[in-house]
Parts: sequence; C-alpha cells; structure tokens
Amino acid sequence: QTLNIQPQTKIALFADNSPRWFIADQGIMAAGAVDVVRSAGAEQQELAYILENSDSTALVVENLKTLNRLSSELANLPISLIVLLSDETPTEDLVRKTLNYGQLMDLGQNAQLQPVEQTKDTLATLLYTSGTTGKPKGVMLTHGNLLHQVNYVKTVFQPQSGDKLLSILPSWHAYERAAEYFFLSQGVTQIYTSIRYFKQDLKQFQPTYMVGVPRLWESLYDGVQKLLSG
Repeated sequence: QTLNIQPQTKIALFADNSPRWFIADQGIMAAGAVDVVRSAGAEQQELAYILENSDSTALVVENLKTLNRLSSELANLPISLIVLLSDETPTEDLVRKTLNYGQLMDLGQNAQLQPVEQTKDTLATLLYTSGTTGKPKGVMLTHGNLLHQVNYVKTVFQPQSGDKLLSILPSWHAYERAAEYFFLSQGVTQIYTSIRYFKQDLKQFQPTYMVGVPRLWESLYDGVQKLLSG
C-alpha cells in the first residue's frame, strides 16, 4: 500500500517456491490487488504473453536473471513498478520504479496497514494454463474459490502446531497453494524443496505431510522398489 497499489490492480508474480513467494502473494492480495502467477522458469514468450494478456501494471520477479529475460518485452507494456524477490541491486530504470526485497521491506516497515474491503466474490488471482494446446488461458479465482479449497483441506487433515509440510509442487499451483494456506494457518512448519534436493530433504526433515500428484508418488515407489531389490 505504500506503493499506492489500487484494489484489483493486476500484478504479475513470476517466481518459484520460497518463503518470499508466499510473502509476495499474501502482500499483493492483502493490498486488494490480483496476482498473476507463473513459474520464473517458464518460456520468455509465455511470460511476455501473460504480462500483456492479464493487463498487469506491476511485476514481481524472482531475481535479476528473470527480469533480464523479460527486459526487451517491457518497453511496450504498461508496467510502472518492478520488485525483485532477491537482494540483488536493481538495474537502474528511469521509466519504472524498481526495488529489491530489502528496499520493499524498508518502505513498508513504518507503514500502517489500511484494510481493503473484499468479499468472497472479489477476484484474488489469475492462474494461467500451461499453453500446451494453444496460448495460455487465464483462470479467474476469487477469494471464495481459494477459501473453499482451504476449508476442504481441513476436513481431511487435523495437523498439530509444529508438524512439518514438505512442498515440492509449485506454490502457485491451485492445489498446493490451498494446502500451504491451510497448513501455515495451523502452525505447521513449511519446508520448500526441489527435484534436486527432494530425497535429501525427505530424509533430513522427515515431514508429517506432503502434497503430491500421481507422478511424484510413482517416482517415490519406484525408488523404494530399487532400494529393496538392491
């Protein structure tokens, strides 16, 4: 709100799993804006298309590498604010206000939250499809849509404070996102991992919960079978 973000402003959030992703997501929605989410690793043309198609006027990116990939596309887009989720020094931009994570935190440190009126029907996020069968399509999810999923999760799980959740699915994935919202609200410790560190983190942290898809469980099963047969 210190940046004068108006309700229902579209803000592209191109980043991957990390605590800062979650902070950015919650900050954007708390300000009444709509976050347009996609992986920082998506193709440049896809990210550029999403920026234009969503009418985003601000951009939050994982790091300078991601921003530099998009820099050539920004000239023709109405992006007036860029935020890096890293602590890298932003490239000087005379057209767009550009901040890194630390600078953003400093700006908001002494600001007072001004609640924004929202209902369950208020648009919360735009989640784009993969685009494998054509150009990506933006799926509109309201706060009510997200809350319905969160409330559904609690009918299945009753976690205890201090339990651990190991996350490997993209945080912006609708299924994973609802689970993270719910588990964190219950005092569960959130641990982010990746394909590269998954086995190591699974052994080290011994999570109480994981959110997965069939392919992930099949991979785990195959790994266990190889260990048993060896």
